[in-house]
Amino acid sequence: MSLRPPPSPTRSPSLTSQSDDDEEDIPDLVLPARTAQAPAPWDGDAASLSSALQRTSTLTPGVRPLPLANTLPHELLIHILKFVPSHTDLHASLLVSRQWCQCTVELLWHKPVFTKVSALFKLISVLSLARPDATSPLTFPYPVFLRRLNFALLGPDCTDSIFARLSLCTRLERLTLANCTALTSRALATILPQLRQLVALDCTNVHDLDDTALTAIAAACTRLQGVNLSNCAKLTDDGILALATHARLLRRVKLCGLTEVDDRAFAALALGCPLLIEMDLNGCVGVQDSAPRALFLHARQLRELRLAGCLQLSDNAFPLKPLPSPAPIGAAFQRSLNPATYALPQGAVYDHLRMLDLTSCASLTDDALDRIVSNAPRIRNLVLAKCISLSADCVEPIGRLGKHLHYLHLGHVAQLTDRSIRALAAACTRLRYIDLACCALLTDMSVFELAQLPKLRRIGLVRVTNLTDNALFALGDRHHTLERIHLSYCEGISVQAVHFLLQRLTRLTHLSLTGVPAFRRPELQQFCRSPPKEFNETQQRTFCVYSGKGVNDLRKYL
Repeated sequence: MSLRPPPSPTRSPSLTSQSDDDEEDIPDLVLPARTAQAPAPWDGDAASLSSALQRTSTLTPGVRPLPLANTLPHELLIHILKFVPSHTDLHASLLVSRQWCQCTVELLWHKPVFTKVSALFKLISVLSLARPDATSPLTFPYPVFLRRLNFALLGPDCTDSIFARLSLCTRLERLTLANCTALTSRALATILPQLRQLVALDCTNVHDLDDTALTAIAAACTRLQGVNLSNCAKLTDDGILALATHARLLRRVKLCGLTEVDDRAFAALALGCPLLIEMDLNGCVGVQDSAPRALFLHARQLRELRLAGCLQLSDNAFPLKPLPSPAPIGAAFQRSLNPATYALPQGAVYDHLRMLDLTSCASLTDDALDRIVSNAPRIRNLVLAKCISLSADCVEPIGRLGKHLHYLHLGHVAQLTDRSIRALAAACTRLRYIDLACCALLTDMSVFELAQLPKLRRIGLVRVTNLTDNALFALGDRHHTLERIHLSYCEGISVQAVHFLLQRLTRLTHLSLTGVPAFRRPELQQFCRSPPKEFNETQQRTFCVYSGKGVNDLRKYL
């Protein structure tokens, strides 16, 4: 029986890594260690009552000794109780005895869960009794027990007046305010600087957050290691520069959709925060070559870099290939003549980088990929969708990633050919997912090669219009691994081929066949998922996606 603690079910996805890298020893966030494994202190009159009871509970002749459960050291009892995953079980443990109550109460209050506003109001009513002017003091100092709060499920119901009650939670470490659109910048600038122990802060879609509030937060919460400011549209260079100046321990930074921030602020963040392991700049149209340059030169532990939609990036955003050893005479001097390019220090390898997203970076060419792979040879997840300037030869540097590459997105790279995919499949034998949507030059031969990959789980072939039933027959050979297949708008596919595929792929959980003429029949579409509400009438009529139970029902019907 394993004694490892179960994963936290409420861990915020906004500040966690999507990399499944089991070789890394860099922690996501370094939470402050507790100074002692001590039970929670009694508060107010309860403390004197506790001491009186302890004096009268000493062993005397003729008195029954204490139960064995009450003789356990506090440190050992607290360590055991940490492995109890259920709040119901923790509450039952709290009622065992006075000692168990002291050791359990802080674990029970460590991370409360709010699924509706009424639960939050109950918490606030308890916190209000902890104020100095309260008439009835609390048994325990509950506000200091709170370490993690997540208001994402409450959204607009979290207002300034409710949020102001958190000022007493001085030991709060993780705070999630995602989608709390009713919060104002004034409230954030007043309350958050009082929470100086904050390690992770998520303000996704808090639209009123501005530079004034962020500057106050950065100056006070200097222990911040993770921050998510996605879609906080009022932020400009001043707020990000304040973050770079004060929050030098930052490790995970998400700044998606900050359209008012320029390249110099992102570069300053890379210079001021050398411990960065994740940087998300998706949709930041102000990003130019300086920001990636600063990241490659100074954030040497960077593990995930997202630059999707950064349209101004060029090949010079990435370091030149390392010079061979020994380097040709004058090679370094010749490179120095071009100030637009740069190289990593001799012998340095950017080998922590695992995830790189360059979606819609239309100016990048094969030379950029050559530079990236030469300096970061262990990339695991590479996203190149809609990089329309890449040629069929781009698979040569991608192939050098070899066994390290697991996820590859090449959708809309229209110049790829069967010969490219053959070379790719031969070099990257551990691919688990590959997306080749809208690669119109590919034929069944590409699928024949990909079907030989021993670990392939998901494959995207949307709008690869040259595919026929033979491609599906080849995919049947991967019946031990394939779980998701996207074949929408592949008009040459028949019902018989899909039937063969379903009989072979017993682990299949998702099959998309939107726009396939053979599956526009009502008797086959009855097993589909319902189309999204935002689709127009035409899209809803052609929608044909089977998942979960729908896949099994279609298999039985056919």
